[in-house]
Amino acid sequence: MDFNVFENSFDVIAVYDESGLIEYANSSFYLFTGLSVARVVGKMNLTKVFIEMDGQPLQLSSFIGMKETRPMKVISFKTKNIEKGLGQYSIVPFEGKYILFFKDVTVEEELHKKYRREMGLKDKKIEEMDSLIELLQNTRLVKEPGKILEEFIKHILNNFGLGVGFLKNNEKQTVVKLINSNHLGQSSVFDSLNKKIQNMPPSVKYTYIDSSKIKELFSTTHIHSMVVIPINPQSKESFEIFLPIHGPEKDLQFDHQKVITLSEQMKLLIQNMALERLSIFDDLTKLHNSRFFREKLSEYTNRYEKLNLVLLDIDFFKKVNDTYGHPGGDAVLVHVGAILKLYQDKEVMVSRVGGEEFAILAPNQSLDETLDMSAKISEQIKSSVIYYDDKQIKCTISIGICSWNPEVQSIRDFYKKTDEALYESKANGRDRITVLQSA
Repeated sequence: MDFNVFENSFDVIAVYDESGLIEYANSSFYLFTGLSVARVVGKMNLTKVFIEMDGQPLQLSSFIGMKETRPMKVISFKTKNIEKGLGQYSIVPFEGKYILFFKDVTVEEELHKKYRREMGLKDKKIEEMDSLIELLQNTRLVKEPGKILEEFIKHILNNFGLGVGFLKNNEKQTVVKLINSNHLGQSSVFDSLNKKIQNMPPSVKYTYIDSSKIKELFSTTHIHSMVVIPINPQSKESFEIFLPIHGPEKDLQFDHQKVITLSEQMKLLIQNMALERLSIFDDLTKLHNSRFFREKLSEYTNRYEKLNLVLLDIDFFKKVNDTYGHPGGDAVLVHVGAILKLYQDKEVMVSRVGGEEFAILAPNQSLDETLDMSAKISEQIKSSVIYYDDKQIKCTISIGICSWNPEVQSIRDFYKKTDEALYESKANGRDRITVLQSA
């Protein structure tokens, strides 16, 4: 059987023998593990790929000896790159070998659990569904939490006839004032609130400040009361909404239950957006992660006739970790990631695909253009200094490049040839660029 039929699958697939020795793995396997072909085929045992399954070291006896296909099973797992993962797998015996089909569903399951849990808590009826629909329509194409909350504030101002609202970004320590266009004449009386709001300690729950406390807190008689709505107060990306209410009549008309319900929907929307970002971005470097890279590699090879793949590996990274500890290693990864991000644009995509390994998909570039870009990256990293814990760290990178040729290459061949180029750079002394092309 030609196992290359599995090459374009997003599932992680490995073929192994009775001893657990891996004889074939597809591209998704290498992206999932951060390993290279040269380190795996004929050399690595399946038990070294998964550190744990369901909290126990992988027992090879559970993965061999079957005569029929083992049905799909859901398990928790741990690998070198994933501390707490959730996956599903099945095993197919074939001609004395075993084929493992594995799917990493960690992020998808977290997203579904979060959504089910949040919606399970919703046992109250939204009285004005039209208001919610209108709000969701206004925010459906917005991808920045701050912009979503600005739309939310405008919606509340229009619905309750309020003059202004304030959005405080606790991480950036900024305050934005939103004005109701129907109440422009009132907006200037609230200008003095901006600095007061900026200096207020963060709130952790929905708060109504009545008229008896307004003068003490804000030194003004222009507002009757104030509503404070925290959004994700426990997260790094937290916000607060401040809604000044001008007089007692507006205070009586203000529907707190409706605003709480709508704000809960906004919180859920932003939390799910954050989970979605986690599913495609590496948390440390903020670059795209290997899962997203796998999808884009398949997409780009179908979309572009001219495409170059660049693999980059930080030289002697283990020595950096051993010398400066993992925090020092993280500082190097963040620094390299920041430099690589400078070269990303609408088409060029940069990802972190392994521990110290990065990838660049460069469509619509000649090989010379990609070589020039890679040389600039290499020189920029080599000449820069990473400052960590009063120490100065310097590093270099090894680079492998290959051009996509669909007439003679599968996606697996494309990735494998680029990985071979990277391996050759490291074998020949590191801190260099190697280009390999398929015959």
